Amino acid sequence: MWSERPIDRTALDKVAARSRTLLDKSAIADRDEQRPIFLTNGGWRWLWLANGSAGGFALTRPITKAVVVNDVDLSADLISNGAAVGRERTLSAVLAHEFTHGVIRRRYGLVKSILAPRWLVEGYGDHVAQESSLTAADVAQLEASGSTHPALVYYRGRKRVETLLAANGNDVDALFD
Repeated sequence: MWSERPIDRTALDKVAARSRTLLDKSAIADRDEQRPIFLTNGGWRWLWLANGSAGGFALTRPITKAVVVNDVDLSADLISNGAAVGRERTLSAVLAHEFTHGVIRRRYGLVKSILAPRWLVEGYGDHVAQESSLTAADVAQLEASGSTHPALVYYRGRKRVETLLAANGNDVDALFD
């Protein structure tokens, strides 16, 4: 792990333990899944490393497997993306979400993970993370006003994934077939 700020080992251990607990609940998780993680303060470094994902919380590089994280408060287990709606998520859940992208790539292959519908890949990531950046109230307000938001695909995908998994006996392989 690399960080622009000093790393508080106690806070890091707490975040890592929660992230691991979330990830371990996935039927396709690998206990030994590891990734290099880069924590940023947001700002220019995040913009440079995010390469077009400026409003996101984190991203996983498909080839290097590196996870790059936006503005982090490690001791509070929070990430901020600066948005007016859906501006914070827990770091531990975002790491579980990002590691899930790696799990999907390893299990189903890079091509399938890229060609899979975005709602499925992002929805499954948020399902594993057990949270989304938008709440049900946020979604209702956005829909009532006719507004769009980049996180809607994550929220709706998570709900759709949960419904499909409940209907198929929690078979993740069937979900991705």
